[in-house]
Amino acid sequence: MEQQTIAALRRQAEKRNESMEGGARWRALDFVLYLILIVLSVFALRTVLLDPVRVDGHSMLDTLSDGEIMLVNRAAFAFSQPKRGDIVLCYYPDDYYAQPGKSYGTRVKRVVAVGGDTIEAKNGTLYLNGEAQDEPFLTPERIGAMTIARQVIPEGSVFVLGDNRAVSIDSRDPNVGPIPLSRVIGKVRLVMYPLNSLRLV
Repeated sequence: MEQQTIAALRRQAEKRNESMEGGARWRALDFVLYLILIVLSVFALRTVLLDPVRVDGHSMLDTLSDGEIMLVNRAAFAFSQPKRGDIVLCYYPDDYYAQPGKSYGTRVKRVVAVGGDTIEAKNGTLYLNGEAQDEPFLTPERIGAMTIARQVIPEGSVFVLGDNRAVSIDSRDPNVGPIPLSRVIGKVRLVMYPLNSLRLV
């Protein structure tokens, strides 16, 4: 009788061990699934909402410097359109990339005019709807001899310029021109790296 009791207790202990081992396996699987979910969430956040992008070049000096990492809100224009003064990430029209030596990729520029605006530049001064614009973010040595023929920006487009207008390739280039809204993919919110340059844009 005593041996039967011992055997029964041993079987119960073995069942508990099997249950605990199974529970450990489920806990490990649960952890892996949570880890995958976190990675996918971070990827989705970066792809759909906030995307760190490295500044490549000098066309936005002194606002943005080469090598800085900016945070771009890719959902900024989901329910609204770019406004004058917004710094945006965009793709240039296909005609630009068709030119020899032109690399395909995103560009960071400032919106200076939107659909329906009349734009013009003479002797380095930008005129919007007939009024000279005060652009405090520009430094004199970066304006250059800017000239833009008077034109009306088509609806559904924006006219973009680099803040370093002496060197920037932007909507002034006939192969670029006004940028369709479908090619504006996000708004620059802040510079996040290097840390000593952390600032809103």
